[in-house]
Amino acid sequence: MKKRRVLIAAFLIVGVFTILGITGVCLLTPNTPQKAVRFAILKNGHPIIALTETPKKVPGGSVYGYSGKRAWQYYKVKTAFDASNGEININTLAVNKPKAGSNFYRVHVVYPVA
Repeated sequence: MKKRRVLIAAFLIVGVFTILGITGVCLLTPNTPQKAVRFAILKNGHPIIALTETPKKVPGGSVYGYSGKRAWQYYKVKTAFDASNGEININTLAVNKPKAGSNFYRVHVVYPVA
């Protein structure tokens, strides 16, 4: 009887981790700009913000207020988070189109220009 309980518990644990892994890969693979933004937020150490936020595209006229290139697409999240340097809270990220032969977008941290 104990052996059966251990096997059931092990099966449930493996099942839960498998489902969490598949969900994480589906939500955080950077093959769209929104998923790339979420993945960058996760890399900066904010998993809750990465999973709960929906990045919205910044209108074209508003991109002049940020550091970075005009050709990039800018995305904003509602909740500000610490960037990798830890000195400033940001809520806007820039996304580059994938290079030739790649399916993954690249994300750049951009700062508001004063």
